[in-house]
Formats: sequence, structure tokens, C-alpha cells
Amino acid sequence: MSSIINADTSSGLTISSDNSGEIDFQSGGVTKAGINSTGWTGDGSQLSNVGRLLQVVNLVYSTQSSMTVGTTDTAVTGMNLNITPLAAGSKFRIDVRLFGEVYSAWQVLFNIHRGAARINTTSNLKYHGLSMMTQTYGVATNDSSTPETLNLTTIDSTGSTVGTTLTYTLVACADVNRTLWINRCVGAPTTSYETGISEIIITEIGA
Repeated sequence: MSSIINADTSSGLTISSDNSGEIDFQSGGVTKAGINSTGWTGDGSQLSNVGRLLQVVNLVYSTQSSMTVGTTDTAVTGMNLNITPLAAGSKFRIDVRLFGEVYSAWQVLFNIHRGAARINTTSNLKYHGLSMMTQTYGVATNDSSTPETLNLTTIDSTGSTVGTTLTYTLVACADVNRTLWINRCVGAPTTSYETGISEIIITEIGA
């Protein structure tokens, strides 16, 4: 049974919805087209997925911890997320916000892995990366009370398959083994020493 959402008597256009979740557009009592979660239906056509935002998944990570970043790609604790594509050949926008502190931030680089491989990069070398943490304190030797922040955005074109889960992971590598504090600076939880949270967001975009 359909329920009327809106009716314009001057133009004869009626918009109605039924229990299937589809919205129909009618003119003169004839259904011209319907729209549902998969796109346009009713007249036998369907909107293309190109450029459509298909889904967004995110993970907020709040645990305070520390880890060792090695001289090869090392997964950053808590900063990995799965997404199961809704369409074939989609693009995926990955947004990462990391709060923390690392000794000698200028020597640590960050990349994104899809599965076990870097994306959007031309090298696997330890001094090549998509981004670095931004120092928030102007003195190079400050490794105690002032955090760094990482804000990284990139788009991955995967040739995805519907229903085949993808895993994206934030990874880091350094010139030598270095300690990364996550969601805290080195001196926390001492009073007035900063703490925070991190997040990874993945958006599927039709291609």
C-alpha cells in the first residue's frame, strides 16, 4: 500500500512511497520512475554509480599505548579498517588522523597498505612516504610533553569486487627503530601532558 508524500495538483505530479522502501514519481496516474537504495527503477533504467558516495565506515581509536616503528613498514596499532565494497571497480578515499608523539618525527614516514602492499607510492624505501607527522613544537629536542599530529588523505582505485573485503592499514617506517606513542605524548598521563584520539575513515565512491 502506497502513502502519498507530496501531490502537486497544478502539475499532476504525485510522489508516493510503499512498504518496499521505493519512492515513485507519478504523473497522470502513470508511474514515470521510482527510486530506491540501488538507484532509479520503475521505468527500467538505473542511475550510474559513477561519482556516487556508496558507503562510509570509520574507526575511532582511543587506547593509549606505545610501539616500535621499524626500518620497514610497521602497522600502527589500532589503525586498520575493513570495508566490503558495494560496487565493482570503486574508488576508496582513506582519511587518517593520528594523535601521538614519536622520537625524531622528522625521520618517520607513513604510508597506507591495502592488504600487504603500499598504495599510491612509487617506492618501498624507508625514506619514501605519503606523509609525516607535523611537529607542533619548534624545538627539535622536545620529546616529552608536546604531541605531533598526522592528517593523511589519499584515494585508492582498486578494481574492487562486490562483497570481497578490503583491509586498509596505516603503516610507519623510520631510519632506525623508534618509539611511537599513540593517543598520548611521551610524558602522559602526567597532569597537563596532552592525550587525544585517532581515527581512520574509508569512503567508497562509485567509479
